[in-house]
Amino acid sequence: MKIGYQNRSDQMFVDMTIGEFLDKTATGTPTPGGGSVCALTGALAASLSIMVGELTVNKDIDENLRKDALDTMEKSKMLLEKLKKGIDEDPEAFDKVMEAIRLPKVSDDDKKKRIDSIQKALKEAAETPYEVAKLCIQVMEVSIHMLKIGNKNAASDAAVSGYLAYAALNGAIHNVNINLNSIKDVDYVNEMKKNVDNILSKSEELFATVKSEADRVI
Repeated sequence: MKIGYQNRSDQMFVDMTIGEFLDKTATGTPTPGGGSVCALTGALAASLSIMVGELTVNKDIDENLRKDALDTMEKSKMLLEKLKKGIDEDPEAFDKVMEAIRLPKVSDDDKKKRIDSIQKALKEAAETPYEVAKLCIQVMEVSIHMLKIGNKNAASDAAVSGYLAYAALNGAIHNVNINLNSIKDVDYVNEMKKNVDNILSKSEELFATVKSEADRVI
């Protein structure tokens, strides 16, 4: 977890224009940082799969294929909405860590409450990008399916969806790990590390499939 003073307006990052978000990211404030950017990148990946679906169902195609594409688009829309929420959930988790760090530490009770609060907030700060990574696994799966059934003229867009989701996932995992480094609950850390390893292993398999399917179709 990066430590710094959080100075945010009431505006949600997800509601900013692209230019505003880029400019805000480029400032010296800790948020929006890598966690928000990963969620945004995953959301962009999901958006591309939806676009490919729209370009597929608008063609004269078999009804079974149309239903398959529509169902896949619905899944993508669900993933998009969850990833959009992650854009602001990550800085909110960061805020909670900062609030815990600023708790008083005068008495022994103060110190214990502060340490407990920091540890609780750090777990949330680890779990937020972990959820983004899990969503990105599903986005990669969707992109592969769109490469197989989608409009071939939009195959490059389906491929970009898979590559973006892979990048977002790996970035999110780094944000998980940086928080795990400060968590004292050994059982929790070991369990999370096992889960992270499983996600990374799955992502490598999916990445290889995205590339092979893209190379086959394009």
